[in-house]
Amino acid sequence: MKAELAEEASNLRTRLGFQGTSWIRSLPVYVLVIGVFGVFLPWQKGREFLDSVILGAYACLGVVFAAPAAAPEFEKFPTIQKALARVAISVFYGELVAGLMLVLGITTVYVSRSARIVVGPDLRSLAECAALGLTLSWAVSTATVWISLRTSPGVAKTAVRLMFLALLAAFYLRSGWLPAVAVRGAGIALLASILLFVALKTTVGGRSRNA
Repeated sequence: MKAELAEEASNLRTRLGFQGTSWIRSLPVYVLVIGVFGVFLPWQKGREFLDSVILGAYACLGVVFAAPAAAPEFEKFPTIQKALARVAISVFYGELVAGLMLVLGITTVYVSRSARIVVGPDLRSLAECAALGLTLSWAVSTATVWISLRTSPGVAKTAVRLMFLALLAAFYLRSGWLPAVAVRGAGIALLASILLFVALKTTVGGRSRNA
């Protein structure tokens, strides 16, 4: 499994443009995104950024980066270890970017507004939302890999876009519910991850037997 993880990590770096000298073109994009969401917006919102709903949304941002990273086509039909490595590396990447923006955001608020902060972030609520973000990233990334293998990477990318629209609509309509439903949502996402893993294993196993 270590070999598969290392290979997938290398492949992801290539797809993101961080192999060789191509990082010179890719790095500014990440600096811009992280700068806007990790520094500028928290600085602009000030103490409001520490609201449980906003921090909870940031803690769930990993899926926005993880799912697209899981969608590209495999060079050849993978083993279950290879497929799981794709999911794991994609989730790690997504959670790393989301965690970096979250930490930078909180740090920015404390550095720029420390004299005005009386009540800090609700750490329990943040931890629950982080659990939701992690399990959601895992479930959606697993679904993306499974759909890609069952149909095609193009269909998987379309499915990812539809999932994002559904999540965006849910947040827009019921954003205030996020901290309250985080634990239940994490449980549902974990169950979905298990079911999707079974489906993924069945798909890979069925293709292996027919080969």
